[in-house]
Amino acid sequence: MSAHAAPVAVLPTVVPRTPGEAVGLLAARGATGALRGPLGSIYLVDGLVTHAESDRAPDLADLLTGCGRIAPEEWQSLVRVHGPHARVGEALIDQGRLTRGELELGHLGTLFDAAFFVLADVDGGLWRFEAGARHWLGPVTTVDAERLCRETERRQRLLDGIWPWPQLDTAPVRPAEAARRPTRRPPGRRRRELLDHADGRRTPAELARLLGRSGFGVTADVRRLAAAGLLDAPRHAAPAVPGPEPEPVPAPEPAPGQPARAPDSAPAGSAPEPAAGAAEPVPAPAPAHAPAPRTGGLHRRVPGATLTGAAAPGPTRFAHPPTPAAAHPLTVPDPDIALLTRVRTLLEARL
Repeated sequence: MSAHAAPVAVLPTVVPRTPGEAVGLLAARGATGALRGPLGSIYLVDGLVTHAESDRAPDLADLLTGCGRIAPEEWQSLVRVHGPHARVGEALIDQGRLTRGELELGHLGTLFDAAFFVLADVDGGLWRFEAGARHWLGPVTTVDAERLCRETERRQRLLDGIWPWPQLDTAPVRPAEAARRPTRRPPGRRRRELLDHADGRRTPAELARLLGRSGFGVTADVRRLAAAGLLDAPRHAAPAVPGPEPEPVPAPEPAPGQPARAPDSAPAGSAPEPAAGAAEPVPAPAPAHAPAPRTGGLHRRVPGATLTGAAAPGPTRFAHPPTPAAAHPLTVPDPDIALLTRVRTLLEARL
């Protein structure tokens, strides 16, 4: 090697701190595979998002078998035969079970639904990327990663605007006591149906599968019903916020004629002075800059993982649920949700 050779620049490794950042990084690299985390998986092909799965959102199989469009046995046969070749979607069209428009609409709905819960994860956990993994449904439609993250943020803002109490999203849905419940029934068949099936045991995700509805739609309705006083809000105690350290109390001045206390005569229980010549503890250096708050976290490193990160602070949690009076009334639905509800109703009528 020549003594005058130019030094080689070493580029820093980009470490994503949130699932959204990880998906954006994979998209920029044009990756193909599956990003798997605690709440589900995001599938990409050549940097575009093709599928999403989450235990908190019904998938296409739940919707089609739940409404009776396809029998569960027939669906299992389709997945068994065509799943290994990633051709289940094509088989549904070839056999006349769905039109291409129905498949695309159902696929996009379940993709955005599951991706919301995967990307909005604030608890962190183990994440890994499985390169080359393909979804069994096969190619249907694709979504840009940036658009997917924007939609996730929009939905999160919508939920916080309805009622900022995220404990409702995972706790069993329990009706309020009759003495504290409003006398009028909630407007809308779907919310009344949801309230009728709330038994204090099923979570919003379980109710979504039972009713054949989107996980996000049920979650939003649960918050609206709780804001109206029709559901009990879980009262998990929020972590205590440490307060400022108390200021040291100065020692009292000695009385006139009384000798001052010697340094080595410290009161019982106090720490002794370090010996002469001993190394004093060095405080840890302050970080150069504090990371900006994020909406999720990627933790730890696992064997074979390529995407890791530190947990980021989650959304603000309150010690007590907010009062229903501060929430949006049930009679003013979000315009996007109202439009999606109408489209969903038309699709269910067709199915």
